[in-house]
Amino acid sequence: MEDFVGPLSLILQLLSKNKIEIRDISISLILEQYLDYLDTLQKMDLEIASEFVAMASYLMLIKTKMLLSTGQEVEELTDLISSLEELKRRDTYAQIKAVAEILRDLSARAGETYTKPPEAIPPDRTYRYRHKISDLTRAYRRIAQGEETPPPQGRPFTYPKPIVYPVKDKAREILQTLSLEGSARLMDLTRRAASRSEVVAVFIAVLELCRMGEIELIETEEDVTIYRAAAPLETPGAPENPEEEPGGEDPNGKV
Repeated sequence: MEDFVGPLSLILQLLSKNKIEIRDISISLILEQYLDYLDTLQKMDLEIASEFVAMASYLMLIKTKMLLSTGQEVEELTDLISSLEELKRRDTYAQIKAVAEILRDLSARAGETYTKPPEAIPPDRTYRYRHKISDLTRAYRRIAQGEETPPPQGRPFTYPKPIVYPVKDKAREILQTLSLEGSARLMDLTRRAASRSEVVAVFIAVLELCRMGEIELIETEEDVTIYRAAAPLETPGAPENPEEEPGGEDPNGKV
């Protein structure tokens, strides 16, 4: 039999054995088990402390009041629950304190432990491969006959090269188109482009020609129409011949 400090510790043990929360205490079940425990102590000829007997009477009082009360709370039951919770908190604190002392000692010993540094293992250069006579004969024949190692199997491939379209060439084409046709639609210019780089060159060339005052843009509902400007504006820093250097600061004018 376990040596309980007091009757409350016995009740806590009974609650733990039946997996009952303190707030959900069943007085009838706990009282019956408590009295069975006292009977066991009497059969073993053990002295029963007066506080254990007093607790049995206290539990009987609570059970009687609960049977006679019509749904009203019993103050004695509330006091018992509070006492049990306080005792459980003290036991939990004592257990945590004991574990903390053990962990403190382990931490102190671990702080004085030094691990061994890694050892330098010298490389083993022993040649352990055993050549077969057939492999050596085949290699000698291939060297003697001058045979080349066959190329690896697979389909060769090449990386695509980036397509670079000069902006000044595109600007020159736009000006020539305007000189021949009088106007051009931006949508038509982009549709004629053969690559994304050429499409980007179209937009940059149009912006550069607008900045230099060489062309005028008229926006419609569906597209933008480009016209040759009647009198080009004098832009500071712009080249004298716009058809030669429309690329701005980049002399090559490539995208």
